[in-house]
Amino acid sequence: MVNTFLATMIVIGGLATVSVHTYAAEPYAPPQGVELSPDLLNLLRAEMREIAEGVQGIAVSLATADWKSIQETSTKIRASYIMEKKLTPAQTKELEQALPDSFKKLDAEFHQRAERLGEAAAAHDSELVAFHYSRLIESCTVCHSAYAKSRFPGFSSPAHQGHSH
Repeated sequence: MVNTFLATMIVIGGLATVSVHTYAAEPYAPPQGVELSPDLLNLLRAEMREIAEGVQGIAVSLATADWKSIQETSTKIRASYIMEKKLTPAQTKELEQALPDSFKKLDAEFHQRAERLGEAAAAHDSELVAFHYSRLIESCTVCHSAYAKSRFPGFSSPAHQGHSH
């Protein structure tokens, strides 16, 4: 049981480390069809880098039972919620108008998941932390597959090819 759990966490951590490192190193594209001012785009890029670094660190912290680090990181992720940053009134209005409701919903769910992750870490519950961590990564995948296919072409469906024998 413990060996299976540990092996699963190593695989998840390794995948997160590779994908998050790649993600953080490249520029962030806004959701398809969304036009943002350069200032807002820079804030969004900064947030994505911060989140990427935090998610990567959680894998290591989970493998070493560093509950305090997971709590701190989950709090930072939760606080990075772009809709709650100190934006100018004009930037707030721009975001409200530019981002589709479905994007806002996914973003809110992601940050709620980060909060649950921190709560599980506070309880020193490794299984629950692993669960919420996997769901946090799943949230990234859902959002990126819906809104960042140009940024992550692997989420695009392969071109439909005719059926042949």
